[in-house]
Amino acid sequence: MPNPGVKGGPVLRNKRQDVVLCIGNDFVNLNLRCSLLKEHGWSVLSSGSGHEGVIRFGRERVGAVVLDLRGDGSESALIVSELKRLRPKVPVIMLVADKEILVPGATEQADAVLLKADESGVLPETLRSLLKIC
Repeated sequence: MPNPGVKGGPVLRNKRQDVVLCIGNDFVNLNLRCSLLKEHGWSVLSSGSGHEGVIRFGRERVGAVVLDLRGDGSESALIVSELKRLRPKVPVIMLVADKEILVPGATEQADAVLLKADESGVLPETLRSLLKIC
């Protein structure tokens, strides 16, 4: 079943060996998110800021990024833009509290945009969909 929040599609994969980089500036939610993904079998790296995340993204082999930065989306948009400049085929999922409060264009480059309230139910499936894993 297609995920309505997902655009495009990367290279097909047949194993869940991709590393997911979680970037977030709320450490409680960042740790919960990492635990959720680990429970679903993902290898997870984390970064506590957008800047740190971009540096780590440039150094590590990462299959996907989950981005959750507080605010109106302007910082997240800059981070997504930089991640896509570095490696355009790596999917980026942006988590938002409320799509209505985002600055215009904040989510345009993200491969998927999910509401934080729905994250635990849809994040693992969205990753599988973006990475084309059964």
